[in-house]
Amino acid sequence: MDRTAAFSNSLEAYLHYTRMPWGRLFYETAWHQIDGLMTGEKQTLLDIGCGFGLSSNEYSRRGFRVTGLEPTRGMLELAAAGGQPVRFINTSFQAAAAGLGRYDRVFCHNILEYVDDPAGFIRLIGGCQEAGGCLSLIAHNPAAKVLKKAIMLKQPAEALAGMGSDKEYSGIIGTDITVYSCEQLTEWLRESGYKVAGHFGIHNVYGYIADNELKHDDAWHEQMKQLEFGLGGQSPYRDIAVFTHLIARKVE
Repeated sequence: MDRTAAFSNSLEAYLHYTRMPWGRLFYETAWHQIDGLMTGEKQTLLDIGCGFGLSSNEYSRRGFRVTGLEPTRGMLELAAAGGQPVRFINTSFQAAAAGLGRYDRVFCHNILEYVDDPAGFIRLIGGCQEAGGCLSLIAHNPAAKVLKKAIMLKQPAEALAGMGSDKEYSGIIGTDITVYSCEQLTEWLRESGYKVAGHFGIHNVYGYIADNELKHDDAWHEQMKQLEFGLGGQSPYRDIAVFTHLIARKVE
C-alpha cells in the first residue's frame, strides 16, 4: 500500500491515538527533552511530516516561526484548524526540500520508518540547516518490538524471530515499517554533518505496561510522566524504550 494512502485510511485511528494518555505522554516527553537541549531565542522551525500539527501548533504558540510539511491532506486540514500562524504545506519533504531554505530547528518524528532511503533523507535535512542548527529525530526502537512481543503479547517464538529482522508492522497506520538501531541513526547523522547532543528514550517503561485502564487515571499519569522524564536520558532505560529520541547539532 502507498504510505500516504495508509495514513489517509488510518486517520481516525491515528487521531484517536494522539488523544489517548499514551499519545499525550509521547508528545509531553518529546517536548520536555527538546526544551532541555534546544534553548535560546524563538527561531524558525521545520516540522517534517507534521501530521495533525500538534508540535507545529505548540511551538508556534510559543513564538516560533513554524513551517509544517504533511503529504496527507486530511491530517493537514486538522492541523490548520489549530488556529496558529503556521505555514502548512501539503507535500512530502523530499518534493519540497530543495526550495525550503534554512531552519534553526527541524523536527523529524517517526518519519524515517516510512521512507525508502533514510540516509538520503537525513542528508536532505542537513541541506536545510546551517552549522549550529538543531535536529530532533525520533524513531521506533528495534529492541522494543522484540520486548513487546515477549512481555505484552507473550509470544516468545515471534519475539525470537523478530530479533533478526528490521521489519515491523504498524497496527495504527496499517502498513509495514522499517526500524533502525540508535547506532545506525547516529552514523547517518554523522555522515550528514551532525553530532548527537542528547540521546533519550520515550515510553521507556510505560510501553510495557498492559493496563490501559490505569493509564486513564490522571494522578497516575502525572506520576508516570515524571518517572518517564527521569528515565529518558539514562541507560539502560532509554535502550529499551519504544522510541529512540536523538537531538543533534549541525557541525558542518
